[in-house]
Amino acid sequence: MKLFFTLFIFLSCFIAEAQSWLPIQNDTLLNRKHEIIFTGTADYASTSLHKTLTKKLFYGGEITDEIKDKSLKLHRGINRFGSDLNTEIEYRNFSVSLLKNPNWGFTVKAGYYSFINALYSRDLYELTFYGNQNYIGDTAFLSGTKFSAYTFQKIGFGWLDKKSKSSVSLNIFNLSNYSDAFIRKGEIYQSSEIDTLSVNFTGNTSFNSSSDFMSGWGVGIDADLRISVPTKSNKTIYYQFLAKNIGFASLINPLNQYSGDSTFTFTGLSYNDVLNGSSFLDSNFSILDTLGVEKSQTNRTLFLPGYLQFSKLVDANSTRKLQEFYGIRMFLASAFTPLVFAGLDYRINVNPSSTLNVGINSSYGGFSKFRFGFYSSIKIKNWNIGLASENIFGKTGESFLFRMQCVF
Repeated sequence: MKLFFTLFIFLSCFIAEAQSWLPIQNDTLLNRKHEIIFTGTADYASTSLHKTLTKKLFYGGEITDEIKDKSLKLHRGINRFGSDLNTEIEYRNFSVSLLKNPNWGFTVKAGYYSFINALYSRDLYELTFYGNQNYIGDTAFLSGTKFSAYTFQKIGFGWLDKKSKSSVSLNIFNLSNYSDAFIRKGEIYQSSEIDTLSVNFTGNTSFNSSSDFMSGWGVGIDADLRISVPTKSNKTIYYQFLAKNIGFASLINPLNQYSGDSTFTFTGLSYNDVLNGSSFLDSNFSILDTLGVEKSQTNRTLFLPGYLQFSKLVDANSTRKLQEFYGIRMFLASAFTPLVFAGLDYRINVNPSSTLNVGINSSYGGFSKFRFGFYSSIKIKNWNIGLASENIFGKTGESFLFRMQCVF
C-alpha cells in the first residue's frame, strides 16, 4: 500500500500533460505563409499534498513528522491528485490551397503526453505515512480510491482555415504505458489488542503485460475553433473552443489484471505484519490465493484523457493595452473537476516590431482548489516566446508552461 501510494505520486513528475493556460494572442492581421508552434508543460496539482512533501518524494530527502502533518491537515474524506506533462510541436501552412480551396491550408503536429489521475481517501494517506497507529481499535476506509496513468504519443494532420486560424486534425496515437487501480470497497479493522486484523476488499488493478514501446494504437481528433463576436462598439471579441486528444486506443497485448472480492479475519497478525511483509508474507503459501485475488488477462479499449477548453482570447490588434481573458477547462478524467479561470493581460510596446505582454490569473477547480499564476511573453519580429506558471503561491502543486511561436 505504501509502495502504491508513493508510486503514483512519483510517476506524475517523471512520466511525460497543464494545458493551454498561457493565453493565445489572436492576430488576424499578421501576414504569414508558415507558422511553427512549440509548447511544453509540466504541472502537478493536489487538493491535499503539501509541496514540502511532494518535493521530498520527487527530489529526495527526509520526510519529517512536521512535513507529514502539514499535508494531513489539508486532507478531507476524498482527495484529488493529478499530473499533466507534455511537449507538442505543430506546423501550419498558409501558402497552399488544400483541396484546391484558396481559403484552406493544412496543419501537421506531433506530441508526447503523460497523464496521472488519482482519487484517494484520507485514511489511505494516514496508513501510508503513519502506519496503523491512528487506527488501533478502529476501521480505516479506502473505498472509492481510483488511479490511472497514461503515456502516449500522437501524429496528426488536418485542415486549417486561413482567415479565422481555426483548425481540425485527425490524429493517430501510440499508447506506450497504461495502468489503473480501483478500490470499490476497502476496509481494514485492527482490534484494540492488536491481535486481530479484518480486511474487507473489493477492487482490481491492471497494467501493461508488455514492455514494448508500442503497446496500443488509436485514433482521435484535435480542434481549435476561433469564433469572432462583434459588439455594439464595432469591436470584435475573439473566443476559442479547444479540444485535444479526444479519442481512444486499443491495446495490442492484453493487460495483466488482479481482482478480488473477499472478507478475511486474521488472528495473531497486525496491520504492520501484513504491510511490512513479515511472517505472514514470508510463509510458504500464496498470499494472492489466500486473499482471494485472481490474476487474469483482459483486452481493453481505452478512452484517452483528452481535454476541452472554452476561453476568451487576447486580441493582438486591439488598441487596448489592458485586456481580460477567462474560460473554463475540463479534462476527461474522474479526478478532474471543471476548472474556471480568469486573468488580465497588459501589453507594453517596446518598439514598432517588439511587444512585451505580462499577465496574472486565478483559477479554481481541476485537481486542486484556488491557484494563482503569472506569465510573460515577448514578441520580437516574427518570434513570440512565453513563459507561465498557474501556481505561484499555492501550498500544493507546481506548474510550468512554455510556448514558442515563429511566423515566416
